[in-house]
Amino acid sequence: METRQRIQTKARCDDEEVIMTTFHLSKLTHRAACIIAAHLTLLALANAQTTGPKVIADDKTFHAYALYCPKPEYPINLRSQRIGGSGVFLLHIAPNGTVQSAETLKSTGHVELDDVAKSACLKWRFRPGPTEAKVPIQFKVPRGTPGWPFTR
Repeated sequence: METRQRIQTKARCDDEEVIMTTFHLSKLTHRAACIIAAHLTLLALANAQTTGPKVIADDKTFHAYALYCPKPEYPINLRSQRIGGSGVFLLHIAPNGTVQSAETLKSTGHVELDDVAKSACLKWRFRPGPTEAKVPIQFKVPRGTPGWPFTR
């Protein structure tokens, strides 16, 4: 009888020891997970602060990320009036590569040309990565006399 009681007591102690060890390990695991999560968060914040937004500012980078960039339509009324110009536009790119908005950094010299350029830029698509792009757009005035050879 005494042996049986000793075995049951020993088994109970072993169960309690296993439960306590598991409890201590879970506390340690939770603590370690919290510490690791805190370090990863700090690393992510440090990287985000040092890298900043990725801006496409040169031709080579633009062509590496550009997927779909149709040229803006040159309005026929401005073309016939020989109104042209070149400007620079800042595109704000969403994480999925679509252009969210476009703003004028340097005007073409004509509001209608600026509007045409910005509306064309809103249709553009890029590979994910950059958050902004500085894009020069030029509307070239056609050479020669307007309407030639029909007007004399």
